[in-house]
Amino acid sequence: MAFVLVIDDDPVFREIARTMLLDGGHEVAVAEDGVQALKAIEARPPDLAVLDMLMPNRDGIETLGDLRRRWPSVKVIMVSAGARLLDADALLGAARALGADATLGKPLQKAPFLQLVSTVLG
Repeated sequence: MAFVLVIDDDPVFREIARTMLLDGGHEVAVAEDGVQALKAIEARPPDLAVLDMLMPNRDGIETLGDLRRRWPSVKVIMVSAGARLLDADALLGAARALGADATLGKPLQKAPFLQLVSTVLG
């Protein structure tokens, strides 16, 4: 079991990911953007962050940079569905180049998601 922080501005995605992770036996907290996430991480660093790329206030790339500088042991899975002008593969490729441990497109599928979580956590 690991402590996982799900960071996404979409409340439906947060709840789906939270439920899947709980079903997988993990302890889960949620944050709706990078600002909330950093406050949560300062209070209790997670073993793993599931981090959306595109969010208001502080996006996933900025948050990933903070994680890598301040909490390098936290594993990160970046997720994205893309955006109107940016496709998910391009965004996730950038996330890998900037230090994400793994990437995954949305929507989540339970078995592959939990398998990736397990793999990233080792």
